Amino acid sequence: MSHFLYISDVFCPWCYGFAPVMQRISSEHPGYPVRVLSGDLVENPTTTGEMMRNHPTMREFFVRLAKTTGQAVGQDFLRRLEPGQGDLRMFSPDMAVPLAALKKLAPGHELEQMEAFQTAFYGEGRDVLAPEVQMRMANVDGDVFMRALEDPDVQAAAEAEREEALDILGDFVVYPTLFLETDDGERHVLARGYADYPVVAAKLASVLGGGADGSETRPANACGLDGHCNISA
Repeated sequence: MSHFLYISDVFCPWCYGFAPVMQRISSEHPGYPVRVLSGDLVENPTTTGEMMRNHPTMREFFVRLAKTTGQAVGQDFLRRLEPGQGDLRMFSPDMAVPLAALKKLAPGHELEQMEAFQTAFYGEGRDVLAPEVQMRMANVDGDVFMRALEDPDVQAAAEAEREEALDILGDFVVYPTLFLETDDGERHVLARGYADYPVVAAKLASVLGGGADGSETRPANACGLDGHCNISA
């Protein structure tokens, strides 16, 4: 069955910014389910404090993010960027496990689940790696959710999903990435990195009309495998 294939990462700010575009595309095309793969943007454990030390212009970046996407980060997240305000943890492999657990416990809501964690992190400044935060967000029985987190099959599924995402991305490991995967197994690129709604909608219309995907270039507004986003102000 033809469907959207969306490769995202909870800790990717451009993915957070892309959420309204993705929601609109999905709602306008209900006949195309959305399959979400969790990426591997933050390969090694880090914190928002370390991110600020590595990228001193981070605050300016979030201003640009809001201007470009219309998605502003929350004041509680910005407060966490200040020294002594409690760093937020970031580690994509650990984040993939609760997402895999929710896919098993509440299937059919992959996009909402991914975007809920992105909003909790960037919009609300919450520690999404904390089990108690995950459990409150899961909207399923807490004990069932905690058992799912420890389930070897769920953990294996999370690892397999990250590996599949990297395999699909190939030489263009950027987040977010959106494809339309058709019945014949072809993947048509709709977005590599952030793109606004008119651009994505036009590409989708072209693909559905039998046109070409367009050129393959690395976008300016994206996050890469090295864990770095394009953050120059």
